[in-house]
This record gives sequence, structure tokens and C-alpha cells, in this order.
Amino acid sequence: MLRRFLPLLLVLSLVACGAPRGAADPLRTARQHIEASRCEGVNRYAQAVSELEAAISTDPGLVEAYYWLFVARRALGDEAAAGQAQAALEEAVAAGRGGPAGRYWLLRVYQEQGDTGAVARTLSVMESVAQATPSDPEAHYWLGRARYETGRTEQAIQSLRQALELRPDHGLAHFWLGQIYVEQGRLEEARRELDAALPRLADKAAAYHNRGVIAYQLGDLEGATADLESAIKEDPEDPRSHYQLGAVYLARAIPANPFALPDSALLEKAQKEFTRALELCPGMPEALIGMGNLHLLQGDAQKALDVLNGVLERYPDSIQAWYALAQAHAALGNGPEACRALDQFLSLSPPPEWAEQAGKVKGQLECP
Repeated sequence: MLRRFLPLLLVLSLVACGAPRGAADPLRTARQHIEASRCEGVNRYAQAVSELEAAISTDPGLVEAYYWLFVARRALGDEAAAGQAQAALEEAVAAGRGGPAGRYWLLRVYQEQGDTGAVARTLSVMESVAQATPSDPEAHYWLGRARYETGRTEQAIQSLRQALELRPDHGLAHFWLGQIYVEQGRLEEARRELDAALPRLADKAAAYHNRGVIAYQLGDLEGATADLESAIKEDPEDPRSHYQLGAVYLARAIPANPFALPDSALLEKAQKEFTRALELCPGMPEALIGMGNLHLLQGDAQKALDVLNGVLERYPDSIQAWYALAQAHAALGNGPEACRALDQFLSLSPPPEWAEQAGKVKGQLECP
């Protein structure tokens, strides 16, 4: 069962924006602190605030920093300080600082607040500015970002393409166009956009990560390995890249011959990456599910079962965990439990390919 089908959660990453890397290190570090703080048991929002205040003191026109300061202050429960960050960003935008980027980050603040009216008004202003400055690639790029954030996907594609018509070397426009294409399942087009983006980006970690995810989906496991290793070199503390690389090693470890043993060296590499992901992001469900699949490949179905049950206690709607749980029960000869896990998996509306495979497995197990 495991040889033919191993559902792995593929996690896309978002790219850093703004000034060249050397000029924006405090901002980049602050974003990393905030991202890390989304993990269970990790709280580095205070460090993020410190980095953001340093970034703003160096460059008061760095409008993105005000958005992240708003996010960090709010996460710390300091609504008054978050309001000050918002007011500073609104003042900067009103004074014309930051251009279309300032309006975009202000739109994000309004999204965080759930102020749909303010989001709509800001988007309308950005559309008017892009119409009034048709030769400005930045106006179209940031409008594309805003349209993407507000769910206007086709309009976002149009704006990003306009930005690239005006400035073909716009790395971030290539990146975000690739982001949209991969979400639409247009994998070859997404890969081409990331190919174009990478030489033009100062911060390449997310682009390498996403290209690695696409390579995996296209069946190019060697390419996925190379890109994810590059992503980790760029950002060694991103748990998503460690998890994703572990998932690729796990897939590569499965032998083509169903009677052969998995590649133990690749299993060790997978375990190392899953372990590192969990060190960086304790309780990360994707990495725990990866560990469950790893134990199953190593022949320890009971250990897999223990890990997966722990995941499902906290994340009962994880389709990957339910499928892996069914595999573990089947390996232990618990046919009825495997069937129940597959039924739960199917009830969560998995992708068609996964649902088809689950149906085949149910037939093999003679599920009712």
C-alpha cells in the first residue's frame, strides 16, 4: 500500500519583500521571528519588535516594517502599541511615503482587523493609481499582490503580467505569478516563473522551497532535493523546508520493487530533517505525520500508530494523518480499524487521486 501511494503535505512558502537583503536584515530577521512564533510553544514576538524598531529607526520609509510591527504588537496583546504602528503606517501613506507598497501593507493591516470596508477602499485607490500610471511596474505589481490577497486571482494574474511587460526582470512579480500558478495546478508554468525569479531575487529561500515543492509534484525527486537543500542553505531555520526535504527523502526511499526494502540511508536523512523541523517548530503536524510514515517504512507500525493518534487528537481533520493511520492499522492486521480510518479520510474530501487510491485500498481490505 505504502509503495504505491504516500500522501505528503506540500507546504508553499512566501517570499520576503522589499529592499535588497543587506539593507533589510532587521526586517528579514523580524519576519523570521514572527513566522517562528506561529509554532506551538514558541514566542519570539518581543525579538521581532526589537528588530522592527531597529529597521524603522534606520529607515523610517520602510513601510513594510510598520505592518509587521502591528502584527507583533497585536500578538503580544498590546493593542495600543499596535494602533500606534497602524497610525504611523497611515500617516506614511497619507504623506506619500512608500508609494503603492505602503497602500498594500495598509490593506494587510485592515485585513488583520477584519475591516472589509477599509480593504475595499484601499484596493480601489490602488486600482485608480495603476490606471493613472500605466507605465509604472511597481503600481501594477503591488496591485497584483493586493488582488491576490483579496481573492481576485485572475485580476492578480493580469496585474502581475502587466508589471512584467513593463519590467521583465521583476523577480518578485515572477515569484508571485508562480505562486498563483502552482495554486491553480499549472505546475510547468509555475516552475518557469520561479526559474525566472530566482536569479533576480535577493532573498531566494522561498523561491527555492516552492520550486522544490513543484519538482516533487512533477515527479522530479532529484530536482526537488536540490532545490530544498538550497532553500535550507539560504534559511537554515525554516522548519517547512526541513520538513519538505524529509518528505522528499522519504518518497525517494520507497523502492520501485514492492518486495525490496526501503533505502535505509535515505530514511536516516528523512528522520534527520523531520527531527530538525520539530526542533524548530515543536508539534508541527506535517513533520509528525512524516515521522509516522517513516516509522511505518521502518517496520514499526505500532510506533507509527502512536504518533499518528497523537496528531489526530490535536488535528482531527488532517487527511494525511487519517490515511497514514489506515496504513498503520493495515500493517498491524487491524482491518476494521483501517477501514474506519479510510472512511474518515474519504469524508474529508481528499484530492481525487487520493480518494481513488483509498477506494482501491478499501477493496483490498474488503471493507464494507
